[in-house]
Amino acid sequence: MIEVREARLEDLDAIVSLMDQLKRATSQHDAVTTAGVRTSLQAMLRFPEIYRNYLAVENDGVVGVVSLLLYKTFLHAGGTALINELVVAEKDRGRGIGRKLVEAAIAAAREQGMDEIEVGTEVDNLIARGFYKVVGFAREYVLLGRDL
Repeated sequence: MIEVREARLEDLDAIVSLMDQLKRATSQHDAVTTAGVRTSLQAMLRFPEIYRNYLAVENDGVVGVVSLLLYKTFLHAGGTALINELVVAEKDRGRGIGRKLVEAAIAAAREQGMDEIEVGTEVDNLIARGFYKVVGFAREYVLLGRDL
């Protein structure tokens, strides 16, 4: 049975492994390092009103992660939630784990009074785009990006 719970610092190695899998599935070129993920996770854990990270766990093993950003906007009084990263371990895909993680993100967004939830993915990541459509997301905006 899959349990979804909040991430902790003790989950660092599992999160690093999943982020590495996500990096390989995208066009990201930056290396995923334990030190980098630790720094980000520690910062996120200090601000739970802004950052939420949930893990899918099965038999004490982490099989997926979703990272959520909660922020205020001028046009949405409650605010907006943004799914930053979502990845399910390669060997565990197709089992509904991603859907459970999205549901946890939506529940957290509602709990915090957010008005909407958004997600962005690369234009050529057709698998992710198809997944998000299946779990209820629709194309509403175009997100433009620029590396700094």
